[in-house]
Amino acid sequence: MKDFAKKHPINKSKTKRVRPALRAKRELNQPLKIKHLFIIASLSALFLLASNIILQTDVVNIRGNVSNPTVEFLYPIDLANDTVLIDLEGIVVEEDCEYLVQIESYGRRIYAQEQLSSLLSLGLESYVEKTFSSKQPDKPLFRVMSGPYFNKSQVNNARELLMKNGRQPLIYKKCTKA
Repeated sequence: MKDFAKKHPINKSKTKRVRPALRAKRELNQPLKIKHLFIIASLSALFLLASNIILQTDVVNIRGNVSNPTVEFLYPIDLANDTVLIDLEGIVVEEDCEYLVQIESYGRRIYAQEQLSSLLSLGLESYVEKTFSSKQPDKPLFRVMSGPYFNKSQVNNARELLMKNGRQPLIYKKCTKA
């Protein structure tokens, strides 16, 4: 008598058959194979040989035969003999400039006043200026300004002091022609 129990799907072993069509064929990932290196080397040698034949290059030593070179500077002598006139009119314009530092801008005067009191404790001459925005001309802005400073050294010192205290000031330059 034949045993049909193994042929029933429930009683069969659970081995999975892998189809060869679904297997991944893995190759080693070499960035550059040896045959590619030989191809690149042969192409570069062929290129060098062709450029030598086509361009007919010849390397020649181009050094001169000067053993002790001497250099003469005649500029100071020639300058003493000649006169040079320079017209400065229109080139140099004397300006009287002063620098201002904008510390912050606020939409309400009370916030600007609070900032002003903290700046006075730092020892900076500060004031609040009312201005209007170009984007919203009907809304006033109150900007806290410091200055005027009469040279770049003073304005840079004030800017450094403000940056050390966590602010990001802007520098304005106002000039009038004298």
